[in-house]
Amino acid sequence: MTAQMAKRVTEEYYSWFCGTELSGLERGRHLVCSAGRDQYLPAYGCKFTIWILVKDGLCVGAYSPKYQALFEELEKGGEIIPSLNQRFPMKRMELMVFESEKLSSYGEAKALAPADYPLYEAFFRQAYPDAEPDGWLKDYFTQKARGCFTGYLSGGRLLSVCDLPDMPYMQEKIQHTGIRTLEGERRKGYALCTAALAAHNLLANGVCPQWECSAENTASIELAKAVGYREYGTAYILEEGEK
Repeated sequence: MTAQMAKRVTEEYYSWFCGTELSGLERGRHLVCSAGRDQYLPAYGCKFTIWILVKDGLCVGAYSPKYQALFEELEKGGEIIPSLNQRFPMKRMELMVFESEKLSSYGEAKALAPADYPLYEAFFRQAYPDAEPDGWLKDYFTQKARGCFTGYLSGGRLLSVCDLPDMPYMQEKIQHTGIRTLEGERRKGYALCTAALAAHNLLANGVCPQWECSAENTASIELAKAVGYREYGTAYILEEGEK
């Protein structure tokens, strides 16, 4: 998968959230009322009732029909994002797009196989001490660990892992790679090697790597850039429903 293909797939993916095709849009404001924003997204455990992308002179997105009157009022004048931030707990996310691979050596990072589950379970219990993995974690790992589930192994332990969370759209074409490194093992290059190998393996399988994080998470943004992503835009999201 080339950088141009990754950009095209990434734009197609975010078009689902925006309720309109991003490719070829002229600069300016493009906001639509969409029943799709009332759909529950199991991958996130909630609804994104407002989802707006700001990039390159564009303000484009979609909102639930229940907010139609509000947006009609906002469209009459003023700045959309500041107005929404005053009314709602909007989440601000930095979106990245894959540009090129920057690493060719990955240290002790490796693709995880189903046989590596005991290592992953030990990692998970240490990384998420308040979680309860019994009854679901092994099935999740066994299903996902088939080539692109990646971890950094040292001293017989997994120290950093890129998992493969479920995607709300285009599951066969694009994949987020969540990264988690054990406390005490950070800033040692493990996350960089792990995330770079995860992206490499996805690309080799014809899948577009996807990265997004809180806009305040500068460490994650810099890690993404070191792997080979660049900044794509900023999303402003209202989450509602179960989480």
